Amino acid sequence: MNIWHIVFRTDSLTYTVAKALSVGGHDVSVWVVDPEQGRAPADGIQRRLRDTPRVRIIPADETALPAAIDRLIIQVFPRPTESIRHIDPLARRARRITLISSGDRSRTWRGAMQLQWTEARSVALHAHKIDRVLYKDGFYAHDLLALFKLRRTVGFDVHSQFLHDEALFRAMHARDWKPDARRPILANFLGCRDPGARGRILDAVRPFFLPANDGLRSAPTGKSMYWHEYPDAAPVGIDPMEFLGVLSRSDFTLCPRGFSLVTHRPMEALLRGSIPVLPADELDLYGIQLTEGKNCVGVPAGNWSQTIQGLANIDEDQVVEMRRNVSAMYDEQLSYEAVSKQIRARLGLDDRTSPVDRSRA
Repeated sequence: MNIWHIVFRTDSLTYTVAKALSVGGHDVSVWVVDPEQGRAPADGIQRRLRDTPRVRIIPADETALPAAIDRLIIQVFPRPTESIRHIDPLARRARRITLISSGDRSRTWRGAMQLQWTEARSVALHAHKIDRVLYKDGFYAHDLLALFKLRRTVGFDVHSQFLHDEALFRAMHARDWKPDARRPILANFLGCRDPGARGRILDAVRPFFLPANDGLRSAPTGKSMYWHEYPDAAPVGIDPMEFLGVLSRSDFTLCPRGFSLVTHRPMEALLRGSIPVLPADELDLYGIQLTEGKNCVGVPAGNWSQTIQGLANIDEDQVVEMRRNVSAMYDEQLSYEAVSKQIRARLGLDDRTSPVDRSRA
């Protein structure tokens, strides 16, 4: 199929979409609206996109457009005004359109209405071609598009480095861990402390991770904790293979929301057999069947400290049972073959959807 994907600036969501299309055997042209990105040195995402088979990045230039586009993907998220300013040349040529909305459930009623009005006004002339609407961070709490269009979450995958580098891909997706094996680390946090909302969560739970603290370190489990935190202004992550090692040695992985609600960490944790700990109202955003107490820990709003304290009292047999449940998800929900197939289906490239999607239709 002749697939085009318009974005203001390439980001992790662009890579998620393009990679899923590529491994499914589709050619995709990424039309980049932001002229500054074309002049700036390529960042990690852009380099990986350029190196991905079947994917090409094209600066906005109408002379490069074909006579017809079979499927146009309009990625409004995360820059709604800029992304949809230049859609008309592509939308006129498109037979079918998938709209990836800028919205998410965390927006206020006023904010949701304003963004939906902006989107609706910009795509009004081509609305009859839009056959599905996708959301990265969940549906608007007040969602007008739900009255007219099929809607889904996009779903998400692991960080692009673990998809693009062959050795890291194999290591991330290796089924080399045993659900019943005891793990030495009770819980970990690995990542950036920004934005402020995440930083406040980390400040509340960090004391439980300090070696001198009598909290989780003296729990009946006798297990250690692992903490690696850095600011967005000076990102200093750990080596990717050590990162995978920490996940593989941990019972639980903390996954507080970042700049957007959906993060890579829950999928990465699950693939390494570590049980993700994430906000309870975000379990439905990943396109897989996450169930509190079965394969994840859902944190009620404002209860991060209590939840982290509670991890120390979870029975080892319960942890093993949850890890067995995670292992049972692999073939149909966690393998990249399954993840990318479901993303393609939601985009409109495959009509076969998972039980998760059918139950939410």
